[in-house]
Amino acid sequence: MSDMNRAQELVALRKALGFSQGAMAQQLDIGQRDYQAFEWGESEIPDVYLLAFERIAIKHAAIREDPSLLPPYLRAEALRLARSMQADI
Repeated sequence: MSDMNRAQELVALRKALGFSQGAMAQQLDIGQRDYQAFEWGESEIPDVYLLAFERIAIKHAAIREDPSLLPPYLRAEALRLARSMQADI
């Protein structure tokens, strides 16, 4: 995935969660300007921040019981996990 696609995905997910740039930066424990640089394509987004963002999305999707807050690829993985857990019950 190109950096621009990553940036666009970051913006879309942040907005879906209802976070401002400042709130998202705080969740990631980075400065707001550093976060803005990711969204604006000024800085490459390190994988560690993408993984942290995914974890934040999972947490808030679970709290709100709203799987639409997850990126589609995570939604598919979560669905497979849930199905496998139901099979064990």
